[in-house]
Amino acid sequence: MTMRTTTIIACVFNAVVWALFAFEMFLSGSDPATSGLDAAAGYVVTALFLATVVPALALIAFGRAPKAALALALAFPLVVAGLFIATILVFA
Repeated sequence: MTMRTTTIIACVFNAVVWALFAFEMFLSGSDPATSGLDAAAGYVVTALFLATVVPALALIAFGRAPKAALALALAFPLVVAGLFIATILVFA
């Protein structure tokens, strides 16, 4: 499997994860007191998606910097996991 194919697979996986996470955060029926935190988490993950996955797809589409594109594509799940762990530690 080439680096281009790997990057495209990672970007598709990231898009699915982002869509599920954003759907859950923006349309959650949680307590009205915490709905602002849900929306903020949705905005943060959307911004992170736009800052990592979209440039990775652009680099792959133009055939430039395949290693950088793969690094950007892999940064999304790592940062989301890090933010999730940090949130658990803060609110525990």
